[in-house]
Parts: sequence; structure tokens; C-alpha cells
Amino acid sequence: MSETGKLAVEVVEFRPMDRNTLKGFVTVRIPAMRLTIRDCSVHESNGKRWIGLPAKAQIGRDQELVRRDGKVQYAAVFEFDSRAVGDAFSAAVLRALDAREGRAAA
Repeated sequence: MSETGKLAVEVVEFRPMDRNTLKGFVTVRIPAMRLTIRDCSVHESNGKRWIGLPAKAQIGRDQELVRRDGKVQYAAVFEFDSRAVGDAFSAAVLRALDAREGRAAA
């Protein structure tokens, strides 16, 4: 469990995946809100790590996935009011993930 402002966050599950910057997906629980957020992405690049909120694949008028340069495009489902709040959430989730996985905090 980790603190972010007044709300503690827990990592309920981690599913590893190694594809470019993507290192896996976490399920995050915020007990005070009785909220579980599934499929937050865990990324790492150039010595930095961050958490991405879940997103949904964009579907075109033809009911096909929207692609740009061969890559599926995604639309935000959730967003934070500011970069600082998002960064604090990301840091709290990473601390909780590190504790769960027995990894020393970076």
C-alpha cells in the first residue's frame, strides 16, 4: 500500500509484458474510494518509469480499428486535472508495485 495525498493506493495484480516501453499491466485499488482501476499500463524508458491510465481503442465509422502508421490508436478514458496529480498517482502506484514485487524503490 502507498500514499498519494490523502488516498492510499494498492496494487492488486501485476501482469508482466515486455513490448517496447510497456513492462506490464496493473490493477490498482483505491480503498477510500472503493475504486478498482484495471489495466493501468506500466512503462519504462531511459531509466524512467510511469503508469498510464486505461484507454480504449478507437473505432472508425467502418467499425474497424483506427490505425496510424500501422499502430492502433487509443482514446483516453480517464484523465487527471493536472500533470502534478498524474505524476503523484504514478509515483504512488510504482511504490506499491515495487513493494509488492519485492523490488527496491528506484
